[in-house]
Amino acid sequence: MGTSHRRKRTSEEIPTVIVLCGGNSEEREVSISSGKNVHKSLKDEGIDSKLFVWEGKFKSLEKINSLCFIALHGSPGEDGSVQKYFEARGVKYTGSGSKSCELTFDKIKTKEFFIKMGIKTPRWWYKKPNHFPYIAKSRFGGSSIGIKLCFYENGCDLNGDYFYEEYIDGREISISIAELDGNITVLPILEIIPFGNFYDYDSKYKPNGAKLIAPAAITKGEQEQISNLALKIYKNMGLRDFARIDGIISGNEIYFLEVNSIPGMTSTSDLPASARAAGFSLGKIVLQAVKSACGR
Repeated sequence: MGTSHRRKRTSEEIPTVIVLCGGNSEEREVSISSGKNVHKSLKDEGIDSKLFVWEGKFKSLEKINSLCFIALHGSPGEDGSVQKYFEARGVKYTGSGSKSCELTFDKIKTKEFFIKMGIKTPRWWYKKPNHFPYIAKSRFGGSSIGIKLCFYENGCDLNGDYFYEEYIDGREISISIAELDGNITVLPILEIIPFGNFYDYDSKYKPNGAKLIAPAAITKGEQEQISNLALKIYKNMGLRDFARIDGIISGNEIYFLEVNSIPGMTSTSDLPASARAAGFSLGKIVLQAVKSACGR
């Protein structure tokens, strides 16, 4: 009865939340899946929530005047453009501000930011290196769309805004961060063991594409080091509400790859898996984000 009363009180304090998902990027379907999961989580928390599957035209966003939970992946939802639009209209929204989103969406600017902070990141090149293996990545976008692990020249001729990253042989980790009860909290660090050669799109979103281990089997010292570095990244990049940071443990070194200001929130995504390992549902994280957005 106490829980029911708290949910009723919470729902009275929070206006209708519009969960914005879809868009017109290559990550549209992933975004819709994230949006539906967030929508259900808010409903479970007793929050009046409506799902808005966006087709990508800014004109239609004029319909949104209530608080918006942004569950968009890719451009223009994750690159700061939608955030700038809402800021200009005075619409409150969840997640990081437009400047932080713009920074983290650009993988090269993110890596340059890491270096300024004294944080290790794999080397990278704008032109194909003359040694193998290396990773070919899109500079913008996420969900590992188009990423290639190149062991030889054939098959690595790519068109578009790609760059080439040093291949680090090690253990892939994912660090999810959420602001809970006013505290920036590092959730249990997750280790990713893909069943393919590396953590590509199929590994992320197909059933049984990868084994997610949370908490990762790492030493207390490694856990503290990774958590402290992740918090440093989160704070220095001005992130808000939640984020996911990807990295690799190789020997005694920790390398950071990229930052996701709007991490996937599908049933197979990293952040929900880390939340479950911490003993709570995705609903706790999305509800906290909504409360924070209400107060901004």
